[in-house]
Amino acid sequence: MKNSILKTVGIAAASIPLFFSTANASTADVAAFYKNKTMTMYIGYSAGGGYDAYGRIVMRHMVRHIPGNPRQIAKQYTGAGGVRVLNAIYNVFPQNGTAIVMAGRSVIAQPLFRNAANAKYDGSKLKWLGSANQEHSVCVFWHESKFKSTEDLLRGKPNMGGVGIGSSIDVFTLLVNNTLGAKQKLITGYPGGADINLAMQRKELDGRCGWSLSSIKTTAPDWLRDNKINMTMQHALSKHPELQSVPLITDLVKNEKDKQALKVHLAPQAYGRPFAVGPGVPHERYIALRDAFWKTMHDPKFLADTKKRKMPINPMKGEDVQKLIGEIYALPKDVLAYADKVGNSRKKTTVAQAVIPIATYAGKITKLKRGGRRVSWKGASASGKLRVSGSKTKITVAGKKAKRKVLKVGMSCSFRVKGAQTALNIDCK
Repeated sequence: MKNSILKTVGIAAASIPLFFSTANASTADVAAFYKNKTMTMYIGYSAGGGYDAYGRIVMRHMVRHIPGNPRQIAKQYTGAGGVRVLNAIYNVFPQNGTAIVMAGRSVIAQPLFRNAANAKYDGSKLKWLGSANQEHSVCVFWHESKFKSTEDLLRGKPNMGGVGIGSSIDVFTLLVNNTLGAKQKLITGYPGGADINLAMQRKELDGRCGWSLSSIKTTAPDWLRDNKINMTMQHALSKHPELQSVPLITDLVKNEKDKQALKVHLAPQAYGRPFAVGPGVPHERYIALRDAFWKTMHDPKFLADTKKRKMPINPMKGEDVQKLIGEIYALPKDVLAYADKVGNSRKKTTVAQAVIPIATYAGKITKLKRGGRRVSWKGASASGKLRVSGSKTKITVAGKKAKRKVLKVGMSCSFRVKGAQTALNIDCK
């Protein structure tokens, strides 16, 4: 017996160097692959919103924790309310570990629903790195709207902004109508939350649903401070500590069937800011990226940066995100069918297509980022931040066609802008 134990210990001891050798070799292989590579973070929603803010700041810090320390860029990849970017990471983007998506939480389960012909992915098979924050989404009214309260949301006929089928903004609007009998009109087709916010300011919309509290704090903290919005309802599994007076939608529904269906849509709030790579990414690179993500969530520099930007961080491990998404995909078909109905059916909702306005402003360039891809400007009565496309934005300087890199702080320019931030033309003197 003693000799047997000694043999076992001897075998185990002998295997330890081999284990460490294999682990070290794996880490070295991952580092060799990522050295001099560029990581791309694809963000499924327009610039200026919460998803954009989280995607960019995570990518900026995460590369320091990836073996080989690759370079990093972040790009918008909008369309279909966030479905397009998940289609791409599943079917189009490289499956080598250089492409990451900042995914829209509400569209991860979109393939489970009937109106999902355009969702060509299986959310449970994507490889999840983790989530940066757990979320509490709210319905709000702009302070100048005639609608103010929860009662107005349920009994009035406000115009509410949307992005597209499957987006949390649209889904949460439809949930209110389909489970509580509200009569909100959905104006959908805006590129993202920043464009909806501009439409509220223009009084084209009364409000919006599906707006994360973390996003409000990040992108519109002055609106909270100055009471520019009235919060009327929470979409989450539990109340946010700061919003105890704002009712949960689950507190207002009358029957258990509706409550079960709501859980299908509200569970994603737990993995509120999720990141993923494609299903074909090699296992050792996936594990390295997942570990790098978790290290980033506890990195003092990252936390100091997010604190400065008022971005809440309450992370969830990749393993836990993977498990929760797997549980949603495994739910009984009848539960999913009814959840699909109350979250996506437009039969009880008046729906109209958004008209994205084009405006022209005059002012001076005050800040440039990312080689002119982001331009801040200020005029006599207005200011803004613009997304500048190398192929879609026409730029002239002193009457001659120019590229983004020639733009300089202090230039006096005319800016032709679609929606909140899409630059169509920049003409500078």
